Amino acid sequence: MTRVASPGMILIFRGTHQVLSAEKRLKKGRVLMRLIPVPRRLTSDCGLAIRIPLSERERARDVLAAARLLPLSAYLPKVDGDYDRVSL
Repeated sequence: MTRVASPGMILIFRGTHQVLSAEKRLKKGRVLMRLIPVPRRLTSDCGLAIRIPLSERERARDVLAAARLLPLSAYLPKVDGDYDRVSL
């Protein structure tokens, strides 16, 4: 249930504790997700991020909002290896 095959959306949180709490909530909410290292182009603050498929965007937002764990930022990878900042 936690595997994400496509690049999907990358969620960045304030710190490791918040990432792990979000992971727990998303798993409980049956949201497909994967814990990943934060791409260096995005930030060096926290070493972990969450990747979700775009099809899970709305459900992830609902689960995280209910838990008051919305990410600091969200990104979509571009073809050239860069990222576009988007809203969850």
